Amino acid sequence: MDVLIFAGQSNMVGVTECEPEDKAVVENDYEYRFSEDRIVPLSHPVGEDLFNKTIHGSVEGRGSLVPSFCREYTEKTGRQVVAIHAAAGGSQISQWLPGTPIYCAAKKKILAGLRKIKTEYEVEHVYFVWLQGESDALCRVSEEKYIERLVYHKNVWKKNTGLRKFCLIRVGYFAKTAPWAKADPEEKMKWDEVIMGAQDKAPSVDGDFVMLTGICKELSSDISNFNMQDIGHYNNAALDKIGRAAGRALAEIAMA
Repeated sequence: MDVLIFAGQSNMVGVTECEPEDKAVVENDYEYRFSEDRIVPLSHPVGEDLFNKTIHGSVEGRGSLVPSFCREYTEKTGRQVVAIHAAAGGSQISQWLPGTPIYCAAKKKILAGLRKIKTEYEVEHVYFVWLQGESDALCRVSEEKYIERLVYHKNVWKKNTGLRKFCLIRVGYFAKTAPWAKADPEEKMKWDEVIMGAQDKAPSVDGDFVMLTGICKELSSDISNFNMQDIGHYNNAALDKIGRAAGRALAEIAMA
């Protein structure tokens, strides 16, 4: 059994246009629910609102990349998965560092999940999957500062969970599309590309990082991939593509 921890901000939470049509259980895969301290079959919706909504489940039961990711991973590797989902919409990476409310809430759920899973299964690998950085682009965090915080963040979770790899799903263009960010779109695009560059550089800085996919850059360049009621957030079809691409990439790493 492998444990996949899914963390990040709103596109990891799931802010799609509606409930997905396909809500079938992902065969052989599971999700840990903290509120029940229970391992349940994995399907949409994913995650749960906890600790006064410090961490979030899929908004109003909408879609998530997690089922597609896990389905692809299991089909390619033959390995069962328990997913632990702990994401927080609108969060900067600084809000994930030790001592912050998000870190404390995520740690409580993730460690409880690992304890529960280990009572029922023999866990072989733990992977941490991270989709975050859009808020840092909006706040114009520098490449150096983002990498510094990302490495610190990874080291904390490696100590907490014994993760095998810290897996990155590179962000796309979010600031560029944000109507409330008052700047020229070309200028805002550069803010996004600073964070993209930091995430691309991370695996060369520290071997614990792996880049799973850069598909978000392509998808976010076409507005049809967004939830049209909440631009910057992917729709169900786009999250399915992201999940499948990232899940395939992690499967290749796991089998190497």
